[in-house]
Amino acid sequence: MEPSKTMKTTDSENFLYAIRKQLGYAKYVLLDGGHREVRYESRLKRLNSWAGNLLDQLASEGVLKPIDTPVESDIEVHMLCGHSHITMGIWSLWSLLRWTDGKMTPVIHSDGSITPEDVLRFQQFFPQIQFIWHEDAQRWVDQRLAGNEFEFLRSFFGTHFFGSRLVASHMSERAKVVVALDSDVLFFDRPTEMIEQCAVAHESLALTSFRDEFDWVSVLAPVKEFEARCGTPIECGFNCGMVVIPKFGDEQFRFLERMLRTYTPEWRAHYFAEQTLMALMAGEFGWHELPPSYQMGQPTNSSDAIAIHYVSNQAVRPRFFSEGLPRLVGRRP
Repeated sequence: MEPSKTMKTTDSENFLYAIRKQLGYAKYVLLDGGHREVRYESRLKRLNSWAGNLLDQLASEGVLKPIDTPVESDIEVHMLCGHSHITMGIWSLWSLLRWTDGKMTPVIHSDGSITPEDVLRFQQFFPQIQFIWHEDAQRWVDQRLAGNEFEFLRSFFGTHFFGSRLVASHMSERAKVVVALDSDVLFFDRPTEMIEQCAVAHESLALTSFRDEFDWVSVLAPVKEFEARCGTPIECGFNCGMVVIPKFGDEQFRFLERMLRTYTPEWRAHYFAEQTLMALMAGEFGWHELPPSYQMGQPTNSSDAIAIHYVSNQAVRPRFFSEGLPRLVGRRP
């Protein structure tokens, strides 16, 4: 039986589409400057692979021993993480939890890409680590934030990439304090100021974080426009890479709902919407700024930095591996 003309046409169209796609990628790499991005991504992939192998090597040498953490505690460390960032996530958690005397519970929020193998990988270094899956968090949020009163906050949780970190981190009955931690933050020494703040954070509504010289708010809109629309001051230097937060109660949830209702649809959908919401909370409830030894990643950082947030840009992120890990454990890629 001869193939139909329709089948022949479809095969030809698929072939031409594949060719156009390859030519488009070649144009991007060769003519549109994409070669820089390709080299950068390739370098990050190699560095990440080296860092993963280093975990195994140091574990076999007894240098990186599993850290015992409580299944439940008054202080929870919440990290949003995906499959591609688990190696960084393990290093980040290890660099912090080695100083916390077994008093903090690490909790991973899956971005949807965490695999069963990834769970085992985390458990290799933190046997009691907890995981939050979206379907479980959805049930908790629907129960805790039921009704029209929290309509926009529930929607933000379900649709925004950082919705789980913003909302579901505060569903625990036991915890009094939440530490929101990005996977690209490393601690090189005992973070005494941060740990001390964790012990008293539940006594007020103020937030504690690094200072950032970059104004994330203006990425969405001018600061004056933001404050006028929201009706509250905003801390433009507030950064969400590591935040000590008293667990949200009704007052904080109602504030977030009110802010989301004042946001434009474009603001609510923006990648940095969570960053600006937290900066508004810092403006409304107070902000304890950590000392200058807690630093945002720069092309160069001071040698006495206690912690560095290696943000995602081409000048800084590779230094998580090439500078941060060597400083942490004395091994270089």
